[in-house]
Amino acid sequence: MRKILFLFPHFLLPGGAANSAVRFARALNEKGYTTEIICTGVNKEFLQANNDLKFTVLDIPHSGTFIYWALFLFWQIKINKALSKYPDYIFFPQVLPSNWWAWIFKITHKNQKIVWNCNEPSAFIHSRTWIKAIKNPLMRIGASILNPILKIIDISLEKQNNFVFCNSNYSASDYEKSYHKKANAVIYPPSYIKTTPSSTNKQNYIFTVSRLSKFKNVDLLIESFAKISEKFPTYSLLIAGDGEERHALEELVNKINLASRVHFLGKISDEKLSQLYANARVTTLCSKNEPFGLVSIESMMNGTPVIAHKSGGPLETVIENKTGFLYERDNDLPLFLEKIITMNDEQYEEMQKSSQVQAKEFDISKSIVKLEKIFNTI
Repeated sequence: MRKILFLFPHFLLPGGAANSAVRFARALNEKGYTTEIICTGVNKEFLQANNDLKFTVLDIPHSGTFIYWALFLFWQIKINKALSKYPDYIFFPQVLPSNWWAWIFKITHKNQKIVWNCNEPSAFIHSRTWIKAIKNPLMRIGASILNPILKIIDISLEKQNNFVFCNSNYSASDYEKSYHKKANAVIYPPSYIKTTPSSTNKQNYIFTVSRLSKFKNVDLLIESFAKISEKFPTYSLLIAGDGEERHALEELVNKINLASRVHFLGKISDEKLSQLYANARVTTLCSKNEPFGLVSIESMMNGTPVIAHKSGGPLETVIENKTGFLYERDNDLPLFLEKIITMNDEQYEEMQKSSQVQAKEFDISKSIVKLEKIFNTI
C-alpha cells in the first residue's frame, strides 16, 4: 500500500479543513495505507481526540505568527530537512503554507509526487477581502504591498503539483479563476460524524458549528435569533466551536440581554456533536462563499434541516425548500428561522427524510474511492 504524508500548518484552532484532513487520514488508514501528519502545532484536546493518528510537530513557529513569515526561508530550510526523511511518501498538502512547503521542496526533489487538496485558493493571497479586515493601518498597507508579490509566487509554485482536486464545484471555479486552469477533479470532503436517530420530537434550539472568526458571520445569527426570541421564548441558540471572536460574540449576547438563551459550547467531541445535530430543530451556516461547508452534510446526516447563505458550497449540498433554505439577504435569515420553527409535523418530517437522503450522496466511501484512484495512478 502507498504511504501518504499529510502537510497541515497547525491544529491550534482546528476548523473544517483540519477536520477534513484527519478524517481523510483515518479513512485511508482503514484501507491499509500508512499515513502521517506533519504540522507546526496541535492542541492537546485535538490530539487526544485523534490519538489513533500519527502526528509529527515541527520545531518551528506556526504560520499565524509574524516571526514565521519574517524568517520564512530559514524555516523552509528546516522543513525541507524534515520532508527529506519521507522519500517514498506521496505528499498531501492542505492549506497555506503547507502547500508551499511541498512545492518548494519539490524544486530540489524533482521526483516527489504531490497531490494538493485545494479547499480553496488561499484568501490570504487571492482575495483582498481579508486585507480590508486588518485593523492595524500599517499592517493593512504592508499586506496590500505584499499581496501581488505573493500571488505571483503562488501561481509559479503551484505548477509543482502532480494532481489537484477541489472540495466542491464552487472551489474548482475559484481555483480556475486564480490559477487560470482547471483542477483535475472535485472530491467532496469526508464526514466522519456518526448518525444519531432523529425524530420529530426535537428540542427547542437552533444550532450552529463554526470557528468563531469574523468571516463566519456568527454575529448575524445571534442578531437574527434576537429578532425572533420574544416570539419563541422557549427556544435557545447553541453555538459549538471556538476562535478569536468568541469574547466579542459573548459581549454582543450580553449587550442584547440573551445570555440565558445563547450558549457557547466551545470545542465538543464528534459523539456529542452528532447528538446536538440530531436534537436541533435546525442547523445554520451563515458564512458567505463557504468553499464546501461540512456542517450542512453532517446536520442532514442526522435528519436536521439546514439554513445556509445562498453562495459557495451550500448551493451543491442544500436543496431549497426540500432539505432546508438558502437566504440571500441578511434580513431573510430570521424569516427562515421562523419558518422552520412553525412548520407543521408533516412538512418537517418530509424535510428530515429528504435531508438524510441528500446526505448519502456525500458519503465518505465515495470520496475515498476517488482518492485511492489518484494515489494509485500518479
